Amino acid sequence: MGNKRIGIVAGIGPSATVLYYQGIVEEYQKRRGNQHFPEMVIHSLDFAEVNKYLDRGEWEVLTDQLVSVVVGLQKAGCDFGLFACNALHLVFNQVQQRVLLPMLSIVQSVLHEVKRQEIRRVGLIGTTFVMQSGLYLQPLEQAGIKCVVPEEREQGWIMEAIQNDLQQHPVPKRTTSRLVKDVMRLAGQGAEGIILGCTDLPVAITERNTPVLLFDSTRIHVKAILDRALGTVK
Repeated sequence: MGNKRIGIVAGIGPSATVLYYQGIVEEYQKRRGNQHFPEMVIHSLDFAEVNKYLDRGEWEVLTDQLVSVVVGLQKAGCDFGLFACNALHLVFNQVQQRVLLPMLSIVQSVLHEVKRQEIRRVGLIGTTFVMQSGLYLQPLEQAGIKCVVPEEREQGWIMEAIQNDLQQHPVPKRTTSRLVKDVMRLAGQGAEGIILGCTDLPVAITERNTPVLLFDSTRIHVKAILDRALGTVK
């Protein structure tokens, strides 16, 4: 067949895992036809356990666990792997250095798209791990792109919403409404587009309820995944 088997480290959170699976299948069928389905292996992690490592800054422990998982994906015949979570990319480089399986970065995929759109000022919404780290801020600044984030108290609320409300079905309307207001507030600060820097956020923030240009990290990553799987890029 010539297609590459996709290895996905998922479960952070469960809602994002569903979005990835659906997105990969839909994008694959757009390119190959409705009777075709991609080969993929999903390793779903314990949401609470990983959040504990992130909260405590136990980077070595988290890296060790992810290395073990990625090695398992390679043994399962995967040709490349990925983290279906922005926050896990805080140890992306450490993991990639210790495994042979090529990994596809969501951060690099998003940065490529932001640069392609020639955006000079962008907003960022995600978990506190992402908003308060240099995961996006540093490479954006290096590219001459200004990044704005919600104020600290609102970041705390967004974090709680991601961990709780966005894992519910349906997402509470009050949560969706507040998240959309956060997007509009950043746009009011001059952001030409908003990076959805958490793969769970698209269950609440979409092009249907937000007039601002969205850089949906999940959707962008999915397209990059299919490019890699189908050999569009190496």
